[in-house]
Amino acid sequence: MLPASLVDSACEILESARPLLTDAILADLYTNPFWKNRFDEYGREYARIDILSHLNSLITALRSDSRASYSDYWVGYRLVMVQRGACTRHVHECIACTARQVGLVLREAFPLAEPHFAAAHRGLEYDLPACRALSAQREAIIERVTQKVSPQDDERILTRRDMRYHLSYLEDATALERPELFTQYVQWVRQFLMEFGLRPAGLTGALQALDEALTQMLPAESASVFTAVLRSVV
Repeated sequence: MLPASLVDSACEILESARPLLTDAILADLYTNPFWKNRFDEYGREYARIDILSHLNSLITALRSDSRASYSDYWVGYRLVMVQRGACTRHVHECIACTARQVGLVLREAFPLAEPHFAAAHRGLEYDLPACRALSAQREAIIERVTQKVSPQDDERILTRRDMRYHLSYLEDATALERPELFTQYVQWVRQFLMEFGLRPAGLTGALQALDEALTQMLPAESASVFTAVLRSVV
């Protein structure tokens, strides 16, 4: 158990900085254009409310010295976000933005909060055997697909980024037994590309390459769990 005086001091700092801290986390989050593209401007107000909830949960977890409660909070928040149209990777980004800005406010007291953020990230890992298999090979799969669909070096950073989101949505749809989540995501991406005058053929090619990589790099039983969802949209 941490000394109460240190915890109380950290919590008082967070409470007094809450309005400015909320603005800073929101600005950090919206450096990723996904949030505006997916949810338009009205999403900012929902995000602001969510951020206040994140901070309240952190303060509660600090006062009770309960990393498990903070981790559980983010697992519950993920269910909200996948319903809205985001994925686990976006929730990890929310945690990271919160941690960065909290760190700037707490400064030398940040080590009190840092284990709670680490536990929150770990808590978002799915415990299904197929998901564990994917976690072990995720970076290698992303790299294989990137090398196949993006021969130019200057394209590969964006391809790796996109592939991480594709895999996150696919994993959510599989783990939650809601394949429509991945279908809806792919439909949104295709519509988004067409609105900007881009052809969605590149998306189809990337998903086909992902199917191939999953089949070749995961045990057959694990691969089939993901490809069953993936092939419904390719």
